[in-house]
Amino acid sequence: MRRFFLITGAMIVLMIMPQATVWAEEEFTPAQMKQIRKMFEEWSKQQRQKQRPPAAGGPAIAAPSPPPKMRSTIPTMGDTTKQSIRYGQEFSGGSGLQGGRTIYARPFVKAPKTILGGYIDFTLTKCNNGGARDCDKVSGFDQERFVPFFYSQVTDRLSVAAELEVEHGGPQGNQSDGDIKMEFATMDYRFNDAFNLRGGIVLVPMGRFNLIHDSPLNDLPLRPMVSRSILPSTFAESGIGFFGTFYPTALSKIDYELYVVNGFNGDNGQFRDGNGTRGSRGSLKKDNNENKAIVSRVSFSPMLGVEVAGSVHHGKWDKDDKYDLTLFAVDGALQRGPFELMGEAAWANAEGSGLYETVAGTVSRQDGDDSNRRQVQQAGGEFYVVPENMFGYYVQLNYHFMPEGLTRALPSYFGQDSTFTGILRWGKADTNTDSDINPNDEERLTLGLNFRPVEDSVIKFAYTWNRKGVNNPAGATNHNGFQFNLSSYF
Repeated sequence: MRRFFLITGAMIVLMIMPQATVWAEEEFTPAQMKQIRKMFEEWSKQQRQKQRPPAAGGPAIAAPSPPPKMRSTIPTMGDTTKQSIRYGQEFSGGSGLQGGRTIYARPFVKAPKTILGGYIDFTLTKCNNGGARDCDKVSGFDQERFVPFFYSQVTDRLSVAAELEVEHGGPQGNQSDGDIKMEFATMDYRFNDAFNLRGGIVLVPMGRFNLIHDSPLNDLPLRPMVSRSILPSTFAESGIGFFGTFYPTALSKIDYELYVVNGFNGDNGQFRDGNGTRGSRGSLKKDNNENKAIVSRVSFSPMLGVEVAGSVHHGKWDKDDKYDLTLFAVDGALQRGPFELMGEAAWANAEGSGLYETVAGTVSRQDGDDSNRRQVQQAGGEFYVVPENMFGYYVQLNYHFMPEGLTRALPSYFGQDSTFTGILRWGKADTNTDSDINPNDEERLTLGLNFRPVEDSVIKFAYTWNRKGVNNPAGATNHNGFQFNLSSYF
């Protein structure tokens, strides 16, 4: 009887172990291996005897039951409970070299588990009178963004995600006027819905737009001005923290994110009223003052289609660790039928405001068109203003529609997933609200129309009316123009 239970137990283990798992003989002693072989031989003999046809007139033998169904070894998104790969058996790690094959001795070669996707963003813009933010006075085609996205569910609790943004063809383009940078790169460890750990280059949860800034998600070609100067989208920082979701009722939910990050670096002209906080985004490598900043966003959705949220970012902006910079933001979205209303407002308050003089040296500075950020040699003796207060906002109304006549007449072009959207956006950004002569305050009215053949791809057209220096006694200047954009996930 004892041997029967040993044989049965061994066969159960063999049946439930994943098929791709390799048992190495060195895991067992010689005596254990001898006993296992003997048990398997006896079990095989019994199985052969059971399968013999019964003698004439003897009792019928029931057909053997089918083996238990094995779980698929291919994980779905969020599930990586698949076979483990053994070092030295499936691949070599550490000091286990395999000659010329060592370059393949990586777990993702033997068991690939990374998903590759991303989005592409192509634009044509033209604005008169010297151009406006994001809209040059000279019309030109711009391969604005190509953004590969990587996602890997390493285990059922650990995941890795990253975006690598290639702007304007990259730095090695024909004119070397592009850029390559990490949009974000994080490792998440999941405990439960309410509490999860995240570390890496974090997409900063300041406001709504920064979290959904992907071009295919947005209905207009240009980003809101408040999200370019007051809240510097795309806004990412190195840090660590937590995020999660609570469900107070069956229809409502609360999302939160809380991180400790390096913070801003606004020394030597990087933080000024000319471009707000955009030029003072901190290093992803080091902290300029070793005084960490804290950023958090909490959103509440009482029902589907309704969301309100608040965000805060607080830390020191100077290398001497003397002056605070605090950003506040509120945002919300309301969707009812074909109508969608969304908006965002942001405030910035800085200590140590006033007139400063630059010191010669290398600094990180935005390009003139506010696109790329570069290390440049800055001359000394230039005066600039660090503002005490900044403010900006935008309000946007969308209307989604699809004429039935088009779907009936041209179903191959206008399918069930196709839709048109009409857009109206009003926005404003003032990078120094305490100055009546600030030439950098802007306001913008945008009318747009786009077509989505499917939800993940969009063709956009918009016209903007821009006014810069609204409160400037010398008078405001108009920078009006059009934008055309093609965007798609892939």
